[in-house]
Amino acid sequence: MMQRTQDNKNVYRNILLSIILSIVITLLVSSTILYFNFDNIALKQVYESDSNSLMQTSQEILKVTETATSFSFQIYRDFVISKLLFYDKPDIYDITNAMQQLNNYRFAMPFIDSIYVYNGKSDLFYVSANNFQSGIQTKSTLGDQGMVDILDHFQDYMPFLPVPRTFNPVGNDQLTVSKVGIYSYLCYDAININKSLNSAVIVNISESFINKSLKNVANSRSSSEFIINKDGILLSTDGSNPVLSDYSNKNYIKDIIANASSPGYLVDTVENTKSLISYTAPDSLGWRYVRTTPYSIITKEIKSMRTKTIYISLSLLLAGLLVSFFTSRKLFDPIDKVIRNLKTLEIEKRDNLQILRQDFLRNIIMGREAYHPIALQAKLRYFGSKITIQHSSLLIMVKIDHFTENVNKYQDQFKLLRYAVMNICTEISSPLFQAEAIDMGDDHILLLLTAQESDFEWDHDAFMAILHKMQTSIADYIKLSVSITISPLQDNAGPCIHLYKQLLEASYHRLFRGHGCIIWSEEIMGYRAKEYKFPTQKEKQLVDCLMTGDSAEAETIYTDIINETAEYPYSVVHLAISHLTLRVNNVLNTINKNNALALPLYLDTTIASLNQVETIEEINFQFYQLFEHLHKKIDEKRSSKHVDLIKKMNDIIERDYGNQNLSINSIADELDMSPIYISRLYKQHTMVALIDLIQDVRMNKSKELLIHSSLSVAEIAEKTGFTSDSYFYRKFKKYNSITPNDFRKQYNRNSEVLTND
Repeated sequence: MMQRTQDNKNVYRNILLSIILSIVITLLVSSTILYFNFDNIALKQVYESDSNSLMQTSQEILKVTETATSFSFQIYRDFVISKLLFYDKPDIYDITNAMQQLNNYRFAMPFIDSIYVYNGKSDLFYVSANNFQSGIQTKSTLGDQGMVDILDHFQDYMPFLPVPRTFNPVGNDQLTVSKVGIYSYLCYDAININKSLNSAVIVNISESFINKSLKNVANSRSSSEFIINKDGILLSTDGSNPVLSDYSNKNYIKDIIANASSPGYLVDTVENTKSLISYTAPDSLGWRYVRTTPYSIITKEIKSMRTKTIYISLSLLLAGLLVSFFTSRKLFDPIDKVIRNLKTLEIEKRDNLQILRQDFLRNIIMGREAYHPIALQAKLRYFGSKITIQHSSLLIMVKIDHFTENVNKYQDQFKLLRYAVMNICTEISSPLFQAEAIDMGDDHILLLLTAQESDFEWDHDAFMAILHKMQTSIADYIKLSVSITISPLQDNAGPCIHLYKQLLEASYHRLFRGHGCIIWSEEIMGYRAKEYKFPTQKEKQLVDCLMTGDSAEAETIYTDIINETAEYPYSVVHLAISHLTLRVNNVLNTINKNNALALPLYLDTTIASLNQVETIEEINFQFYQLFEHLHKKIDEKRSSKHVDLIKKMNDIIERDYGNQNLSINSIADELDMSPIYISRLYKQHTMVALIDLIQDVRMNKSKELLIHSSLSVAEIAEKTGFTSDSYFYRKFKKYNSITPNDFRKQYNRNSEVLTND
C-alpha cells in the first residue's frame, strides 16, 4: 500500500512538473516568436480575415449568378413570354400580357436592372426596365447598343455566364445619359440551319448591386474592394474608375495575374499608399476578388498587439501555474477517450457534405428530383463527384446477405460496415469507371458507374472480374456476403438513373439463386413475357398428402410447385407462396375439425409477404417443418392395431373392387364388425371416407384398363365393379372431367407425340 501511494505521488509530481515546464517553455518560446514576428503574423491574420470576407462576397455573387441563370432559363421557358420569343407578329393582348409578366419577373428580384427578350425573326427587343427604354425596341432604337453587338456575335459568349460591360443608353431624343455598368446573362436559341440567333433572353444585373455586395462585408479597416478578371480588367468599380478599366499595368495587379490559380497576399503601393493587398483564387466565373488595406492601419494594430501579448503571456503564465496545480490530479483519466471524441468530431465535420451528397443522389434515383443534364452535371461537380453523365453508364445494386442477422450482430457498427462496402466497391471499379456509391438504406446500396473514357468498349470478362473481386474483397476484409444485380449498359447516365425499380425487382430473384449470386436485370425482365398457370392438379395432390400425413411426398410436390415459379416475375412467386400458405392453413383447419388432432401450430402467414426472406430455403424450411409436424401428429394418432385393421380393409377393397356387391357392409361382415365403426375408424386414421376409397380404387383400375387394354368401356365398367356402363360414364366424367373414350384417345395422342419426339 505504501509503495502504491509513493508511486501515485511520483506520477502526480511528474505530471505537475511536466505541465508547468510545458506551460513556461511554450509561453516563453511562443511570446518571443510572436514578439519578433508580429508583422508577418498580423499580415497573415489580416489576410485570413480578408480572405474569409472576400470568399463570402464571392459566394454571394455566385449565388446571384446561379439565381440569374435559373431565372433567365425560367423566363425562356415561360409560356406567356414564349410568344414574344417565337411569334413573328404577336397580337397586342399577347404583348401586353407578356410585358406584364416580364415586369413581374423584374420586380420579383430586386437585383435585376432590366430584362431583354429578343425575337430573331422580327428583329425586335421587348424590354422591361425602370427607365425610358422599357417597351418594344428595334436594334437601332435600343439604348443598349452594346447588347446589339453581343447578339450579333453571340457565338463568342457562353450562355448563363455574366458578361460585365458598360454602355451609354440613348433615348428616343438621342440625349446621352451617364454611363451604366451592368452584368448580362444570356439565354439564347441558335439551333437552325444558318446557325443564326432565333431568340434570346437577357437578364441584366446592375453594377450597383454587385458594389453593394462588396460593401456589405464587415470592414473596420477602411479597406477598398474590387473585382478583376484573369487579364486584370476591372469588373466592379472601386470608386475611382469605371467597370472594364484596364488595371493590368499596375505592379500589384501584375503580381496577382502571375499567381494565376492561387489566393494570396502581398505588400505594395496602391495609389501612393503602402498597402496590404489580399486576393482570392479565380472562382468558377474566372473572377478574382481584391481588397487593399493601408499598411499604417495594420501597423497600428501590431503595436497594440505586441503590448497586449506581453501582458497576456504573463497573465497566462501565472494562471497556468495555478490551474495546472489543481487540474493535474485529473489527468489520470484515459487519454484515448479524449482522442476518440476528437476523432468523432472530425468525422462528423467531414461527413456533413457526404450526408448532403447522399441525400441528393437518393432523391435523383428515387425520382423525387429531376434535373437537366447540364444542371445535373454541375450539381455533381459541386458535391465533388467525378462521374461524367454523358459517358456510357450502368447501375449496380449490392445487397448485403443475411441482413437481419448482421444488423443484430454488429448493431451500431453496421453503419461503418455499409460505408466500408461502398468504399470497396468504388475503389475496385475505378480502373474502368468513375463511381458514385449511394446508401439506399435497408439491405442494399447502389453504384452508379460511368465510363472513364467517352469511347468506352464493353468487355464482359473484365466486368465480371470486377464483380467477383468486389464480392471477394468484401468477404475477406469485412466478413460479409453480398449479392449483385446489374442493369443493362446505357449510352449515358440519364436513362440509367430511372432503372432503380427494375433493378430492385430483379434483385428479388436472389430468393432462388441464393446468397452471393450475380443477377442481370435484363434477363429477369425477360420473364415478364411468360404466362404462368398455377398447377391445380399438383395442389390437389399436395392436399391429399397432407391429409394422409405423407410429409415426404408433400415436400416433393410443394418443392416442384415453388421451383416452377423461379423463371417467372417476382409477383408470380409472391402469389404462389401466398396461395399455398392459405391452402395449407385451410387443410390444417379441416384436419383439426374432422379428426381433433389439436395442432398447436399454423403456417405463419407473414412469410407470404417475403419482406424478411432472402432465400427460398427460409420459406421451404417453414413448410417442411409444418409438414413433418403434421406427419408426427397423425402418426401419434394411429395405433398398430388400427393400422392392421386398415390394411385388411385396403386388402379387401384391392381384392374385390370388381365385385358389384363390394360395400362398407360387405367389408364389415367379413371383418365381423359394425359398418359404422369401421367407416369412422378408417376416416379418422386416413382422412379418407371408406366409400370414397372404393370409388377411387375402381376409378384408378378403370384408367389402367383404358390405357393398357383394348377392352370396351362396358367391359371395363363390368370388370371394375360398376353396375352399368352409363353409371360408369357419369362417375368417370365427374372424377376426371373427361369421358372414358376421350381419356383413352388423349392418352394415345400423347404417346404418339412422345414416340415421334
